[in-house]
Amino acid sequence: MIKLQNDQGINNKDMKHCKNKIKKNKTGILIVNLGTPDSPTTKGVKVYLKEFLSDERVIELNKFIWQIILRLFVLPFRSPNVAKGYASIWDRDKNESPLLVNTRNQAEKMQAKLGIPTYFAMRYGNPSIYSVMQKMKDDGIKEILVIPLYPQYSSATTATVVDKVNECLGKMRRQPTIRYARPYFQNKKYIEALNNSINNHLQTIDFKPEKIILSYHGIPRQYHKKGDPYPCHCKKTSRLLTQVSPLNKDMFITTFQSIFGKQEWVKPYTNATLIKLGKSGVKNISIIAPAFASDCLETLEEICEELKDDFINAGGEKFSYIPCLNDSDDSIDMLCDIVKNELKGWI
Repeated sequence: MIKLQNDQGINNKDMKHCKNKIKKNKTGILIVNLGTPDSPTTKGVKVYLKEFLSDERVIELNKFIWQIILRLFVLPFRSPNVAKGYASIWDRDKNESPLLVNTRNQAEKMQAKLGIPTYFAMRYGNPSIYSVMQKMKDDGIKEILVIPLYPQYSSATTATVVDKVNECLGKMRRQPTIRYARPYFQNKKYIEALNNSINNHLQTIDFKPEKIILSYHGIPRQYHKKGDPYPCHCKKTSRLLTQVSPLNKDMFITTFQSIFGKQEWVKPYTNATLIKLGKSGVKNISIIAPAFASDCLETLEEICEELKDDFINAGGEKFSYIPCLNDSDDSIDMLCDIVKNELKGWI
């Protein structure tokens, strides 16, 4: 007599094995920031920059030609200078970059507040997205909400996170279910957090700024012309912020920083704006970087040192930097609110 199997062609022994293997889905959060070198040395920075600047979404040039330029000119000459910048901001107690320290703190505080396993990774450098996703798999996580820590969407930031997560999924036999949080450039709690950050900071300084610079990381103008919405998202953030701020709207100026290479980037440039303000008689300014979730090289070194010098040398007198949201209470409340909205149907 032929032993009948179930409709799926699986015998009872296999069914018992499957029953033991199938468990209730476990949800986890993965926050992802840009990245950081492992050390503030030329060698450490060179490894980091090679990965970062080899991303075809970051540098949209002929891959073969760009790799020659990158390896022969950019990495040898840029790495030592960038290493000096990292050395000036490095957290010596933890032997880590401020961005890594802040991102870890964000994940730990989110987990404590939400009661949901929360992990963090870097798009470039360590901990890598792949290693963290493997850890989540080992921990039994079967549903992952990925939150790229970029309020404003850009193909050179948010999209690269999606690319890398999908690449990692391609290496997994058993893939978790993935959701990606939407850009939060107009999220009400994000705007409120920025407003609170500015107002609280102004209570700590001994002068009244004539202008407040909203300095966003720049992108090449050609990227925007091809359809990247990033500059529009930045301007929307600025517009919403000025609407809720008790300060005069005319005090705020939106600019773009961190220009790299010879091509034209989205304007106005932060450095050119600061020089122009200093030469025109503006003496006192404050500056905030809304596009950065955590303080990093571009804020602590570029803004607090390079851009400050540009303003002072042009005739300015008082300059204050308003820190990123980092792991502040407002920041954690905002991120947790994003999680609750994005996880509807899962938790």
